[in-house]
Amino acid sequence: MWRSKARVSFITVDQEKPAAGTKKKDSMVGKARSSNFTLSEKLDLLKLVRPHIRILEEHTNKHAVIVDKNKCWDTVAEQYNALGGDRPHRTAQGLRTLYKRLKESAKQEVMQRRHAQPEYRASISEPTRRIMEMIPHLFHHVPIHEKDQALR
Repeated sequence: MWRSKARVSFITVDQEKPAAGTKKKDSMVGKARSSNFTLSEKLDLLKLVRPHIRILEEHTNKHAVIVDKNKCWDTVAEQYNALGGDRPHRTAQGLRTLYKRLKESAKQEVMQRRHAQPEYRASISEPTRRIMEMIPHLFHHVPIHEKDQALR
């Protein structure tokens, strides 16, 4: 009698390959989410960034500029973590990401405020006010509502 030999392979759970374009769950092990930044932590970061603003806001893709920016962020992270208190340790990359998000949030806040009716305008947040002082050119391209022009 003739029998067909079927090839059967067994894959254990540990050997299972992830679908294309996805990551294995194991790659996320050890990467704990840090706690949210408090308002005082955000303001401390902005205070520490201020002396480095010329370098950090340089938008060229030159190697020397990138190296300088990385050094600045390492310095800011050292100074930030030296402030002590009961705040958690923050990495240079975490502080860099917060700074970027604060700038984006400030732009959004200013744009929303400018589009609101004058009687509904709230005062701007302290982080936004400080970013506006440090990087005024960031807000020159934000569209101004017609009624704002009349109020100036």
